Amino acid sequence: MALVSVLWGVALLSVIATSLLAAGNVSYRLARNGVDLMQAEAIADAGINRAILALLDPRPDKQWRVDGINQSFDFNGVPVRLAIQDELGRIDLNYADGSLLAGLFRSAGLDAISANSLVDKILDWRDPNPAHRLNGAKQKDYREAGYLYQPRNGPFQSVDELKLVMGVGPELFKQVEPALTVYSGRQFFDPRVAPSEVLMVLPTMNAETAGSLIAARSGLQPDAGSTAPTGVVAPPTSAPGRAFMICAEIQKSKGALAREAVIRLTGDLAQPYWVLSWRTKYD
Repeated sequence: MALVSVLWGVALLSVIATSLLAAGNVSYRLARNGVDLMQAEAIADAGINRAILALLDPRPDKQWRVDGINQSFDFNGVPVRLAIQDELGRIDLNYADGSLLAGLFRSAGLDAISANSLVDKILDWRDPNPAHRLNGAKQKDYREAGYLYQPRNGPFQSVDELKLVMGVGPELFKQVEPALTVYSGRQFFDPRVAPSEVLMVLPTMNAETAGSLIAARSGLQPDAGSTAPTGVVAPPTSAPGRAFMICAEIQKSKGALAREAVIRLTGDLAQPYWVLSWRTKYD
């Protein structure tokens, strides 16, 4: 009996030791993953800050591209993929007129009738006027359709808010999101810094011609006599008030991590820019 008791005690101690080892391994992996994530976020932040410094650099030959084309940056041996998009190259949800928005939705595959109907709903969403457009939707329409919210009747606060508009599905939003902004404050867009999704709105433009136009930018100079490197379409520091989206992406062992920041240049040396938006994406 004494021997059996000893064996049971040894077995119990083995089970306890195994459990402690397993718990320790889990805790270590969790801690390791946490450290890796923090390091990845810190490196992405470094990429964002490096891009901001490039935007603030007054030397034309040191400026980076601002048309959304990916650029590489190494931080402590870790490659970071950076892209700066001048928001003037996008369509502003709060200022674009109906014809421009309709052109965007037609380029995403909607027929003319569906595109115009959706534009009416977008304009009703951002318009404080209680009047109902022909194919629009106001509070009563959302309530009758079973929505738990109503139109803002004011400016879009973010591009993501477009997903709340009646008739905007996930697939359509995914297609048009790269073309949209709420930060340009302009009725029209600048084709010199526009991504392909925006260029497709222009008459006679197709995927091939849009791609050719973007490729041709690598041979453009911003202004006559400028010493800026090829691909820099317009010196950003020349116009305080302009907004830029900066995306920094790094590859991890399991997927990718991306930081997105939208900043607005101020022209004030004491506070040269404002951060308008900041978010993290995990893949």
